[in-house]
Amino acid sequence: MKTIALGEKTFGMLVDIKRELNARTFEEVVARLVWKMKKIPRDMFGIDKKIKPFTEKEEAEFEGI
Repeated sequence: MKTIALGEKTFGMLVDIKRELNARTFEEVVARLVWKMKKIPRDMFGIDKKIKPFTEKEEAEFEGI
């Protein structure tokens, strides 16, 4: 687990987004934002055979993205 410092305004925006997404954690909020910014469609998973599949834990963390 890592810690990041945020300004009050940025933290407030994350709180708003967390509420809008009905996210349980800030980890989930940040993960969703990163996935959205990277524009990685879920149906692209499994195309590169060199990449290991997600574990059940990883899939559970990103469920609903």
